[in-house]
Amino acid sequence: MKAYVLLLAALMPLAACQADQKNMNDRMERIEKKLDALIATGGGARGAQPGAQQPRPQRPEPDRSKTYAVSVEGDPIEGPMDAKVTLIEAFDYA
Repeated sequence: MKAYVLLLAALMPLAACQADQKNMNDRMERIEKKLDALIATGGGARGAQPGAQQPRPQRPEPDRSKTYAVSVEGDPIEGPMDAKVTLIEAFDYA
């Protein structure tokens, strides 16, 4: 009798795992069908051709004939304060 109880206790988790595995397989199949449909329609973008990307708008360029003043007060500086030329290095992480 004790052996039957141990055998039953060992088989119960296996039966539960099989039900979970079936649910997981069903969900995976539904996801794969949705993905196939998205790929077939060009990634889901309305009106876009497959693989086509929207062009990025050009950033406005500064007028290169002008000289722009940039305040460096309070910023880390390397070199003498009365230098004839100041190089400013800026970054835009947009």
